[in-house]
Amino acid sequence: MDAGTIREKTSDAVPTAKFLQARITALSTTLIKRLENIFAVALDETDAQASARAGGEAPPPPSLTDTSVQQFQLDVESTAVIRAAEEIMMLTRTLKEIWLFGGLDTLEKDHEDNNNSHDEAQRKKMEEDIKVVEDGFKRFLERYETAVDVK
Repeated sequence: MDAGTIREKTSDAVPTAKFLQARITALSTTLIKRLENIFAVALDETDAQASARAGGEAPPPPSLTDTSVQQFQLDVESTAVIRAAEEIMMLTRTLKEIWLFGGLDTLEKDHEDNNNSHDEAQRKKMEEDIKVVEDGFKRFLERYETAVDVK
């Protein structure tokens, strides 16, 4: 068997539903984590400004080192967000190809193993995760809006 034959056989493989679900979960977790990291850098900066305003003193200007570290952190995290978004786009393309070219019959085997209670547990877990993310964004927006308010 030559290398071309091996590549042809592996490229025809259709991912299973479990693999796709795990991939979606991993990518969404990565994307959320990277966004949280970006917000953390931004909140550290706004918290320092807000505490300085509350004390009545002007905040000391950040050092060149602090600014460089923050810039580097933001560059790394923004690059990671872009990469995660690109991977999500590749995954959606794979899903479209599966739907268009009839690979869904292989996914039915995975659904036979699942029962309704497992699906219900996954749905509840997803709703809880959505609520946690929503609350986190609301807290961020509340903090950000109060730090930016000019009186």
